[in-house]
Amino acid sequence: MFEVNIAVVLLVALIIMVMLGGAWVPTFIFPAWLQKVTLVIPARWAVDGIEAMTWRGLPLASAGPTLAALLGFSVLFAALAVLRFDWESE
Repeated sequence: MFEVNIAVVLLVALIIMVMLGGAWVPTFIFPAWLQKVTLVIPARWAVDGIEAMTWRGLPLASAGPTLAALLGFSVLFAALAVLRFDWESE
């Protein structure tokens, strides 16, 4: 029972992150305050990078800031995982 509830919570969280990341609705439609909030969502950076090269036709080099942000999120989440991992478990 508990696992099903967690799965629902995770699914809802994922849907909200994807929506706020701009995958369903472009982020320029959001109010200014919400556009600032979405900068802490990794999906926003991924969508921005893909959009820059596909819709706006920018070169691969223009994805540098996007890749740096995604790498930063990766390092942050990896560090959190290492800190939270139970190293003493049998």
